[in-house]
Amino acid sequence: MKLKSVEIYDFKSISYEKLEINSNQLCLVGKNESGKSSLISAISYLNILETELNTSLLNKSSERYPKGLPLVIGTFQLRKSIYAKLYKLLSEYISKEDLATIGKQSDECLLQVKRWGNGLSNLSLSILSKGKFGIKISDKISDLAKFYDLFFQEIYPDIEYFENEDLLIEPSSIKELLGTDRKFETFRKLLVIGGCKDFDDLNNDDINFVTTYLSDIEIKLNQIFKKHYKQDQSINIKIVPALGDKLNLIIRDNSNKSFSINERSPGFQYYFSFLVNKLYTKHVSGSKNSIILLDEPGNSLHPKGAKDLLKSFDDISENSQILYTTHNPFLAVRNCVDSLIFVNKSSKDGTKINKKPFLNKYQVLRRELGIMLNDSFLIGDINLVVEGNTEKLAFHRLFQFEKYRDLEWMNIYNADGVNNIPQAINYLGKNNLKLSGITLLDSDKEAIDVKKVKAYKNNIKEDNWEEIEINSVFSDKKTRTFEDLFPQEKYVEAYNNYCNSLKSLEVFEKEFVDFELTKEIETPIIDTISTHFKSFLPEHSKSNITKQDVIRHLLDIVDLMPEKEQNLCLLNVFKLCDKIKTNFLKIEKYANN
Repeated sequence: MKLKSVEIYDFKSISYEKLEINSNQLCLVGKNESGKSSLISAISYLNILETELNTSLLNKSSERYPKGLPLVIGTFQLRKSIYAKLYKLLSEYISKEDLATIGKQSDECLLQVKRWGNGLSNLSLSILSKGKFGIKISDKISDLAKFYDLFFQEIYPDIEYFENEDLLIEPSSIKELLGTDRKFETFRKLLVIGGCKDFDDLNNDDINFVTTYLSDIEIKLNQIFKKHYKQDQSINIKIVPALGDKLNLIIRDNSNKSFSINERSPGFQYYFSFLVNKLYTKHVSGSKNSIILLDEPGNSLHPKGAKDLLKSFDDISENSQILYTTHNPFLAVRNCVDSLIFVNKSSKDGTKINKKPFLNKYQVLRRELGIMLNDSFLIGDINLVVEGNTEKLAFHRLFQFEKYRDLEWMNIYNADGVNNIPQAINYLGKNNLKLSGITLLDSDKEAIDVKKVKAYKNNIKEDNWEEIEINSVFSDKKTRTFEDLFPQEKYVEAYNNYCNSLKSLEVFEKEFVDFELTKEIETPIIDTISTHFKSFLPEHSKSNITKQDVIRHLLDIVDLMPEKEQNLCLLNVFKLCDKIKTNFLKIEKYANN
């Protein structure tokens, strides 16, 4: 059961907003006080059983202020297996006539959960068929309380909202562990994922039993932690008595000194506690989806810690969803630009989501995350210099493949146009920063012209610089661009998906019609595709196809393929990545000197 969209009415700074969720990771960026936290917080109220709406949450510009409550609507996509569970449950609580209107099977069924207050009378469930209203099932159910009890227990996803104060580990007594104080919740979870099934077992009078029991928990926790935390493999976890009847978490590292968790850095505390909560959620959810909501996670993390945290996010998103806010460029989603949501606020409209962040090459997002080139001196020792954002986005995702993980954190430097590559490598190379790199050029006239530029020729001949052309993976000399590395039928499919996603944004003047691939297109394919795209635009429009978005759609298609088909589709791309890796290893020695 996957959250597909959230509609929010009159919640804090939000008058109305609809957040579309197209992937399992969503990262909200924006200035302080823009309303990022309000969006995340509003979503948390879809956790119907453990949250309570109150009047302090109401938007002060609302007609219902000050006594009303916000309205939150979540729309979920149901897998076949979950739909079957829901249908079976409904068959026990609604009439046969109403059941007949629903349908026994569905491939495109959505479930809408609407909440406008507290208690079952302020909650409704509706089934939507192919996005259209189907039936408000909550009006048809005979024993609503019993139905909801089973629905939330067996079908509805776990929704957990974590703020920094929820991610702390306090020394705890057995009595406190057995209680309900949230202050000790993370310690409870720590023991559970370590294998503790009953906290009363720690009350055993047999000291040898308790010592062995805690030792077994420690062994399991260390195995888990070392798997996830790569920065310092010397760290060992111990659980020891402290302050009389309390248990405390102790960390030992290569200094051979012992530290309580509270004596470690804030970044370490956050990462460790987050990992505990994440693993616990996975432990208790079983096959059920979970939705994890985080406000400003890992603010104190070193970039390497942020890298570990991102990998944990990737792990979560394999079978659940994670939505979070950040100002940290190292924690921004790297694999899917559409999973970066820009939030801003105005005095007139309140908090709004920017629905067109792709304009001007995603400049609004790059500026907000502080990753415009001129804002940073943190450039990699080895740089892959590419012509534009299309290649930059693609390689960030391609380097996630296991065989290219060595390249994952190589700096991918967007020259912002082939004509800027000479200036880029002059800046990076011997005349300025004295860094190493690889240039990747299309096989076209513009690239040929660039190779004749003096600044380019002087730098590329250095031992610590290499040059690769797209045609280096082909046996002929056709004109090609980066897009021609992919099978044409897949590129066309991705292009059509991209254009259909723009329909609601009023980009086109005429109704878009899919491009039909009836024969092989002369390379570069982007020329033909761009002509097709422009035929639907207003007559004097200067808009053009956003190539990086097409590549994003293409790589989304590839992600869903079986491994054998995936390898075939990426055959030429992998050949190019192999050449990049070979050159990377060749010049690595210069970067290390």
